[in-house]
Amino acid sequence: MAKFVSINGIEIELKKKKTKSLHLYVRQDGSVILSVPYRVREADAIRFARSNIAWIEKQKNKMAELPGKEYYVARKAELDAKISQLLPIWEDKTGLKCDSWHTRYMTSRWGSCIPDKKRLCFNLQLVDKPQECLEYVILHELVHLKYMGHGEDFKYELGRYMPDWKRFRSMLRN
Repeated sequence: MAKFVSINGIEIELKKKKTKSLHLYVRQDGSVILSVPYRVREADAIRFARSNIAWIEKQKNKMAELPGKEYYVARKAELDAKISQLLPIWEDKTGLKCDSWHTRYMTSRWGSCIPDKKRLCFNLQLVDKPQECLEYVILHELVHLKYMGHGEDFKYELGRYMPDWKRFRSMLRN
């Protein structure tokens, strides 16, 4: 069962979990969650949260500046149209084909791939990024159909089709 504590006027949800370490995160709606391993005492978890209050405030301010999910839902059709146009081009270039794809709002990644099902997923937030970044994510996820990890073979394959892929990855990280 989750417990809530207030630190400097910020409500933090403490969730006991089967995890190895404390994990603090701020959702886009501004809510703050601290995952706490069962072995960690509540007082230690609160001390950890208190020591990270500046980071929490910074993240909450960042989240407040982001557009809401409603914004992306309204722009979903625009992104779907771009992907529908670009994905077949990259499938033809690479010879890698997915069976299905979809878009959804994600907070921690630009795309994902389920190689066994040949299913790709793209972050709705890509609608606000340059087309080159979208193409990089499409290629990145397609290459995961062939190489699951991010090892040298994976990177070689990316570079084979998009020599400046690191520049686009960097743009997405900033």
